[in-house]
Amino acid sequence: MSNNPGNIDNKFHLGLLIHLANQFKDQLISHYFSGMDITAAQFKVLINIYKGTTSPVVISKNLAMDAGAMSRMVDRMVKRELILRKPNPQDKRQVILALTEKGQVICDHFQNEALASIISSLTERLTQEESQQLVALITKMLPDELTAPHK
Repeated sequence: MSNNPGNIDNKFHLGLLIHLANQFKDQLISHYFSGMDITAAQFKVLINIYKGTTSPVVISKNLAMDAGAMSRMVDRMVKRELILRKPNPQDKRQVILALTEKGQVICDHFQNEALASIISSLTERLTQEESQQLVALITKMLPDELTAPHK
Protein backbone atom coordinates (compact mmCIF):
# COMPACT_ATOMS: atom_id res chain seq x y z
CA MET A 1 0.00 0.00 0.00
CA SER A 2 1.22 3.48 -0.83
CA ASN A 3 1.60 6.40 1.56
CA ASN A 4 -0.82 8.34 -0.64
CA PRO A 5 -4.25 8.24 1.09
CA GLY A 6 -5.99 8.30 -2.32
CA ASN A 7 -4.48 4.94 -3.29
CA ILE A 8 -6.20 1.86 -1.95
CA ASP A 9 -3.92 -0.46 -3.92
CA ASN A 10 -2.15 -0.37 -7.27
CA LYS A 11 -5.39 -0.87 -9.23
CA PHE A 12 -7.94 1.26 -7.38
CA HIS A 13 -7.10 4.86 -6.62
CA LEU A 14 -9.70 7.30 -5.35
CA GLY A 15 -10.08 9.12 -8.68
CA LEU A 16 -10.81 5.87 -10.52
CA LEU A 17 -13.29 4.74 -7.88
CA ILE A 18 -15.17 8.05 -8.00
CA HIS A 19 -15.24 7.83 -11.81
CA LEU A 20 -16.55 4.23 -11.69
CA ALA A 21 -19.19 5.16 -9.09
CA ASN A 22 -20.34 8.03 -11.33
CA GLN A 23 -20.53 5.69 -14.35
CA PHE A 24 -22.51 3.16 -12.31
CA LYS A 25 -24.91 5.92 -11.17
CA ASP A 26 -25.37 7.03 -14.81
CA GLN A 27 -26.07 3.42 -15.83
CA LEU A 28 -28.73 3.17 -13.13
CA ILE A 29 -30.31 6.45 -14.28
CA SER A 30 -30.29 5.33 -17.93
CA HIS A 31 -31.77 1.97 -16.99
CA TYR A 32 -34.47 3.53 -14.82
CA PHE A 33 -35.54 5.94 -17.57
CA SER A 34 -35.02 3.55 -20.50
CA GLY A 35 -38.78 3.01 -20.84
CA MET A 36 -39.16 6.76 -21.35
CA ASP A 37 -36.24 6.83 -23.80
CA ILE A 38 -34.33 9.31 -21.60
CA THR A 39 -30.55 9.04 -21.29
CA ALA A 40 -28.63 9.94 -18.14
CA ALA A 41 -27.19 12.99 -19.93
CA GLN A 42 -30.66 14.18 -20.97
CA PHE A 43 -31.95 13.61 -17.47
CA LYS A 44 -29.11 15.72 -16.04
CA VAL A 45 -30.16 18.59 -18.32
CA LEU A 46 -33.79 18.19 -17.19
CA ILE A 47 -32.90 18.15 -13.50
CA ASN A 48 -30.69 21.25 -13.89
CA ILE A 49 -33.65 23.13 -15.39
CA TYR A 50 -35.96 21.70 -12.72
CA LYS A 51 -33.65 23.09 -10.03
CA GLY A 52 -33.70 26.54 -11.63
CA THR A 53 -30.69 26.65 -13.95
CA THR A 54 -32.11 27.87 -17.26
CA SER A 55 -28.98 28.96 -19.15
CA PRO A 56 -27.62 26.38 -21.61
CA VAL A 57 -24.13 27.82 -21.03
CA VAL A 58 -24.35 27.30 -17.26
CA ILE A 59 -25.86 23.82 -17.66
CA SER A 60 -23.11 22.76 -20.09
CA LYS A 61 -20.52 24.05 -17.60
CA ASN A 62 -22.22 22.18 -14.72
CA LEU A 63 -22.19 18.98 -16.76
CA ALA A 64 -18.71 19.48 -18.27
CA MET A 65 -20.26 19.32 -21.74
CA ASP A 66 -18.98 21.32 -24.69
CA ALA A 67 -21.27 23.95 -26.22
CA GLY A 68 -21.79 22.00 -29.45
CA ALA A 69 -22.88 18.83 -27.67
CA MET A 70 -25.17 20.86 -25.43
CA SER A 71 -26.74 22.60 -28.42
CA ARG A 72 -27.40 19.28 -30.18
CA MET A 73 -28.88 17.77 -27.00
CA VAL A 74 -31.14 20.79 -26.48
CA ASP A 75 -32.32 20.48 -30.11
CA ARG A 76 -33.21 16.81 -29.58
CA MET A 77 -34.95 17.53 -26.27
CA VAL A 78 -36.99 20.37 -27.80
CA LYS A 79 -38.07 18.06 -30.65
CA ARG A 80 -39.12 15.45 -28.08
CA GLU A 81 -41.12 18.12 -26.24
CA LEU A 82 -39.15 17.71 -22.99
CA ILE A 83 -37.96 21.33 -22.85
CA LEU A 84 -38.71 24.71 -24.41
CA ARG A 85 -36.17 27.19 -25.74
CA LYS A 86 -37.24 30.81 -25.20
CA PRO A 87 -35.48 34.11 -25.92
CA ASN A 88 -33.88 35.66 -22.85
CA PRO A 89 -35.87 38.87 -22.15
CA GLN A 90 -32.71 40.59 -20.81
CA ASP A 91 -30.50 39.61 -23.76
CA LYS A 92 -32.15 38.56 -27.03
CA ARG A 93 -28.89 36.92 -28.18
CA GLN A 94 -29.27 34.29 -25.47
CA VAL A 95 -31.92 31.71 -24.74
CA ILE A 96 -33.39 30.32 -21.56
CA LEU A 97 -34.59 26.77 -21.16
CA ALA A 98 -37.81 25.68 -19.50
CA LEU A 99 -39.45 22.34 -18.86
CA THR A 100 -42.51 21.33 -20.81
CA GLU A 101 -45.30 19.59 -18.94
CA LYS A 102 -43.77 16.28 -20.05
CA GLY A 103 -40.35 17.31 -18.71
CA GLN A 104 -41.92 18.52 -15.45
CA VAL A 105 -43.67 15.17 -14.95
CA ILE A 106 -40.37 13.30 -15.43
CA CYS A 107 -38.60 15.51 -12.88
CA ASP A 108 -41.47 15.27 -10.38
CA HIS A 109 -41.39 11.49 -10.78
CA PHE A 110 -37.65 11.51 -10.15
CA GLN A 111 -38.07 13.54 -6.96
CA ASN A 112 -40.84 11.24 -5.74
CA GLU A 113 -39.78 7.74 -6.80
CA ALA A 114 -36.78 7.39 -9.06
CA LEU A 115 -34.26 9.00 -6.71
CA ALA A 116 -35.04 6.52 -3.94
CA SER A 117 -34.85 3.58 -6.36
CA ILE A 118 -31.57 4.70 -7.95
CA ILE A 119 -29.90 5.51 -4.62
CA SER A 120 -31.11 2.20 -3.21
CA SER A 121 -29.54 0.33 -6.13
CA LEU A 122 -26.37 2.41 -5.89
CA THR A 123 -25.90 1.64 -2.20
CA GLU A 124 -27.50 -1.81 -1.92
CA ARG A 125 -24.19 -3.41 -0.87
CA LEU A 126 -23.71 -0.88 1.96
CA THR A 127 -25.25 -0.87 5.41
CA GLN A 128 -27.25 2.17 6.49
CA GLU A 129 -24.29 3.27 8.63
CA GLU A 130 -21.85 2.84 5.72
CA SER A 131 -24.14 4.90 3.45
CA GLN A 132 -24.25 7.68 6.05
CA GLN A 133 -20.45 7.55 6.44
CA LEU A 134 -19.98 7.71 2.67
CA VAL A 135 -22.22 10.79 2.41
CA ALA A 136 -20.36 12.45 5.30
CA LEU A 137 -16.93 11.69 3.82
CA ILE A 138 -17.77 12.82 0.29
CA THR A 139 -19.38 15.99 1.68
CA LYS A 140 -16.25 16.64 3.75
CA MET A 141 -14.02 16.01 0.74
CA LEU A 142 -15.81 18.49 -1.54
CA PRO A 143 -15.32 22.26 -1.35
CA ASP A 144 -18.15 24.08 0.47
CA GLU A 145 -19.05 26.11 -2.63
CA LEU A 146 -19.94 22.89 -4.46
CA THR A 147 -22.13 21.47 -1.71
CA ALA A 148 -23.69 24.71 -0.41
CA PRO A 149 -26.29 25.07 -3.22
CA HIS A 150 -27.61 21.58 -2.43
CA LYS A 151 -28.03 21.97 1.33
